[in-house]
Amino acid sequence: MIESKAQSPKPTANLPTARASGRLIKPLVTIGLYIFIFAYWVDVAELVSRLRATRVEYVLLGVVLYSLGQLISAYKWYLLLEPMDLVISYGRVTAFYFIGMFFNIFLPTIVGGDAVKAILLSRETGFAGRATMSVFMERNVGLLALLTIGTVAAWYAPPVRLFGLSLPTLALILLAGYIAANVVLTSPRAYAIVDAIIASTPLAGMRHRASSLYAGLVPYRNHLGLLMITVGLSSLFQAIVIGVVFLNARALGQSFSISALAIFVPIISLAGMLPFTVNGLGVREALYVLLFGQLGASRDLSVSMALLYLAVTFMASLPGGIVYALLRRNTEPTTPLRGNTGPTIQR
Repeated sequence: MIESKAQSPKPTANLPTARASGRLIKPLVTIGLYIFIFAYWVDVAELVSRLRATRVEYVLLGVVLYSLGQLISAYKWYLLLEPMDLVISYGRVTAFYFIGMFFNIFLPTIVGGDAVKAILLSRETGFAGRATMSVFMERNVGLLALLTIGTVAAWYAPPVRLFGLSLPTLALILLAGYIAANVVLTSPRAYAIVDAIIASTPLAGMRHRASSLYAGLVPYRNHLGLLMITVGLSSLFQAIVIGVVFLNARALGQSFSISALAIFVPIISLAGMLPFTVNGLGVREALYVLLFGQLGASRDLSVSMALLYLAVTFMASLPGGIVYALLRRNTEPTTPLRGNTGPTIQR
């Protein structure tokens, strides 16, 4: 894999914002969902009463636990830089990871911070394509852990249905879709077949990006052992997230089975990645109501849990804003971000 190094890389730069339409539509959808939830679904007085009675020590423990999980995820990303031949310290990677967490709060989806991480890493190393591919793989192995845990837990969880599907059926569909996509991206024969099919459809314009992504994955095919380690680290992080949700429930004086949380959390996390609202807001609360409501939780309790999770992630993400401010102070403010940060790999 050969990639030309970017010209005059800088450690930080002004980060790009979402497209103008996205900046308008997604906040409006978010506001609309919040109005519906808080005006029609939830008794706001009961919600406030529950939140006032929250046991803060459980929430703070959740913040510590979630922050530990982010340190583990940063190490996972650090390991995934090796196949890309990107040399950077773990401390620097951790700083970029927490900055990405911070921007997740404000960007359209919970993967918005991934773009920020790719930009910062490309400025640090000078290799935009490799940086983006490492971020993609960090998310990719995380999805594998998320879906695997959810699929196993679905068979032990209470008989809950979502969109007319049982949890085992929904989990298997999601896992099968993930496996199919990765088989196409890693198998030359499967990729050639799918590429030929797409070439004759209106989606033919996407073939260049798919080709870049396929080429960018080549270095990882010879590091299966490393990938297994990163999947294990991702599984540990997902277990921590489930633990945070459990602590939030305890903070409200409630308790749910681990098997239910282990399938509910992946579903809610996946929905938060959809580019419909800002950081999954509104979608997350609605799913809390739909899922936990089937276990007997009231709507105000379900939304309270969602808000506590938002509070935990917000508090754990604040250090990223401080780190970003410190990095900007030591960076030329006039340096704009230019160039393509997509996974373009020249072979």
